Amino acid sequence: MTAFVILHYRAIDMTRTCVRRIQALEGRHHIVIVDNASPNGTGAVLAEEYSGEDQITVLLNEENAGFARGNNLGIEWVCKNLSADFVVVLNNDVEILQKDFSVRIGEIYKEHPFDVLGPDILSVFSGIHQNPKSLKGCTLQSVREKRARVKRSSNPVLLLLSSGEKNSPAIWKRVQRRQRAKQRIDSSVPAEGIVLHGSCVVFSKRYLKGHPAPFYPRTYMYYEMEILEWRCRKEGNVVLYDPSVSVLHYQYVASKQEYKSIVRRSKFVMDCLMDSLTAAEELILSEGGEETT
Repeated sequence: MTAFVILHYRAIDMTRTCVRRIQALEGRHHIVIVDNASPNGTGAVLAEEYSGEDQITVLLNEENAGFARGNNLGIEWVCKNLSADFVVVLNNDVEILQKDFSVRIGEIYKEHPFDVLGPDILSVFSGIHQNPKSLKGCTLQSVREKRARVKRSSNPVLLLLSSGEKNSPAIWKRVQRRQRAKQRIDSSVPAEGIVLHGSCVVFSKRYLKGHPAPFYPRTYMYYEMEILEWRCRKEGNVVLYDPSVSVLHYQYVASKQEYKSIVRRSKFVMDCLMDSLTAAEELILSEGGEETT
C-alpha cells in the first residue's frame, strides 16, 4: 500500500483536485490530509467532506506548524496506524497524472532500493523541471555563504527586484535555466546523492522505520530538503531521483492567498530561509562537526 500525505493550507480547491487524482491511481492507497490550521476554516470543511471515506484521514493541526512539522505530523500518523510500503509527501498544489504512479515507485524500488525518492516535477508556473534541485548537498561553508547572500538580498531594493523576478514566469524561467545550466543538471536521467525538491518526495518503509519524523523540526519553511540530504549523506542513506515518475506543480497557490503583496511574500520567504539556514548551521556544528568541504 502507498500512503499519501497532503499538507493543506487555505487553498481547498487545489487539495480537492490533488485528492481526486490520487483516488484515480492504480493500487491500494490511503490519503492523509494535514490541515495546517487554515484561518479560513477549510480544514474543518475537508474533514466533513471526507468523513465517510475510509481511505481518507483529515488531521486538524492546532497551529500552523510550517512544512517540516506539519508533514511530520501526517507521516507519524501513517507510521503508527498503517502498514505502508511507501509514503508520498506532497503539497496540495501537486497533481499526479500517471495512473500507475504507485506501481512505478514499487518497480523503481525493486531495481534500486532507496530511502528517499524524487519524481520529475514540472512547474506549471515556469515550465522548469524542478528535480534534482541541486547536484551537490550543503556543507557548513555553503550554508554560511548562502546566509550571507540571503542577508544581502533582504535589502528593500534588492527585495523588490527579486519579487519582480519571481512574479514573472518568463523572467523566473530564464533565472532558473541559468542556475540549472551552471550546475549541469539534466532532469532526463536518474541521479543519486542529490538534493530533491520538497513539493513531492517519496519515503520508503525502511527509511521511515528509523525516521518516523524525517523532516528537521527546527525549520518552519524552506531548506528542509537540503537538511534531509545532509542527514541522509551522513548516515549513508540512498537519495534517488528517477524521471520515470512525474508530477505537475502549481507553485505559490497558498502563499499568494496569504500574501497579496509580492514584496511581503518575498520578505516572508527571506525571513523563513534565514531561520532555516541558522538551524542548518547549528545542526551541522552539533552533529557533523566543523565540516567545510
